[in-house]
Amino acid sequence: MNNKVPEHWLEIAKRINSIAQTGLTFTKDKFDKERYTELLNLSLTIMNNITEIDTRKLDFVFNRDVGYQTPKVGIRAVVFRENKILLVKEKMDGRWSLPGGYADTGMLPSEIAINEVKEESGFDVKPTRILGLIDYNKYQEKPFPFDVYQLFMECEIIGGEAQTGIETSDVGFFDISDLPELSERRVTKEQIMKMYELYKDKELKPIFD
Repeated sequence: MNNKVPEHWLEIAKRINSIAQTGLTFTKDKFDKERYTELLNLSLTIMNNITEIDTRKLDFVFNRDVGYQTPKVGIRAVVFRENKILLVKEKMDGRWSLPGGYADTGMLPSEIAINEVKEESGFDVKPTRILGLIDYNKYQEKPFPFDVYQLFMECEIIGGEAQTGIETSDVGFFDISDLPELSERRVTKEQIMKMYELYKDKELKPIFD
């Protein structure tokens, strides 16, 4: 789909999905359950037509979590060494990104950052501060059909060595003025430049929107 996703329809579909999920969780009336299930399926059909993501995949993403729907959380580790930023090459698209992924249940945000950096790059790190918390979809031309909050966490290397992981094919440190081709579905150049500003000036406040 080449055109920008019609945002109002995406928001309508997400809202219908959220109402249906909440209704299915709390209602005890079998007829209401049938109606909420119909709304649930309708929301997925709308999203499928807008995003071109297969309905079965949408069903897995949305309907594996029951109950009141809340945004998903993604965590990206921002690691600098000698003013160069740590990036990992994603096997999925052959492009580069900050180490990170979706938050796992039962883990602290700092623990997730530590694990993601270790698994994707081989380095041991210590999280030091939060650089930003943003609405992921605001930075995407084709937003995901669900809300994602992306947390950027500055980390410092305390050990380990460069080593690829299950999801990565290369590891490297890059000058901020000579970045490789980025996996922009994960992180954008604009975001990396802002992280660099925050890294250089500790007085700047974290970004959030």
